[in-house]
This record gives sequence, C-alpha cells and structure tokens, in this order.
Amino acid sequence: MRKLKFYTDGAFSSKTMMGGWAAICIEDGEIIDTQQGYEPYSTNNRMELMAFLSALENIDTIVSHHVDITIYVDSAYIYNCFAENWYQRWMQNGWRTADRQEVKNQDLWRRIVALYIKLKGKFFRFEVSKIKAHGKTNLTDDEKWNSYVDLLAQKNRKRLEVLD
Repeated sequence: MRKLKFYTDGAFSSKTMMGGWAAICIEDGEIIDTQQGYEPYSTNNRMELMAFLSALENIDTIVSHHVDITIYVDSAYIYNCFAENWYQRWMQNGWRTADRQEVKNQDLWRRIVALYIKLKGKFFRFEVSKIKAHGKTNLTDDEKWNSYVDLLAQKNRKRLEVLD
C-alpha cells in the first residue's frame, strides 16, 4: 500500500500584511508534488488554511485509492479543528463558534471540511497530524520536511513583498 505524507505551512508578515503558503507531498522520502502561492493583505491563519486546502485539493490528482495518507500541520488551529471535531459543531451551529461568533475564514473552512469529509471516507487511512514547528536541531525527518515547506511559504511571502 502506498503511503503519502503531506506537509503544509503558511507564512505571514504583520509588517507588510503579505502572506505565502506551501504544501508538499512525500512518498518514499522524495517530493512528488509541490503546491505554493501567496496572497496580499492576509493573515497567518488564512495562509495556513490555504496550504492545507491546496493539499486536500491535490490528493485526488495524485492518487485514486488504497493509500495511507497523513497530512502534517504545525497549526494548532487546523489540527484542533479535526482532532476535537470543531467542524461538526460549526456545521450544526450554522457556521458559528461556541460563543455564537461567525467562524473566521469560513470561505476556506467550508471548502476544507467538504473535501476532508469526502477524502476521509475514500482512503484506507486519512489523518491530520500535529508536528512541532520549525525546530533548529536534532530534527526528525518529519520536522525536516516541515522546515522545508516553511521555507517555501516564506519564499512565497517574500516574492509577493517584492512585487508590491
């Protein structure tokens, strides 16, 4: 059975309000797909979500079925949404949080949740896993890939700043 690992990350500068994101897919220690982009006047959470959404959108183009998929995120916002089933409560509450506020970044969350539900039922194993953000020493392979995808996201953010 094929095992695919996706790593996603967003980058944001509060000074320039510019953001970048990236997602990579790894199979057998090799990058087999890269998605990346940028967005002006964004937020950090929005960039994290864009990277995650990109990974979800591209899973079907990379594989069809019988695959073990793990998506690694360093965003507690994304990880907790799925680990604690926030998305189910948001849908039940008309896309409102527990304190009755509208879910932020709802345009992205709605797309993400629809894809997550579809993909969760399609593959042998499909999970979102939390990874430590941007360590400096004694990195595991997963942490190295996370650092790499962070560099791509930062590069995209900086590319946008040059264009602005």
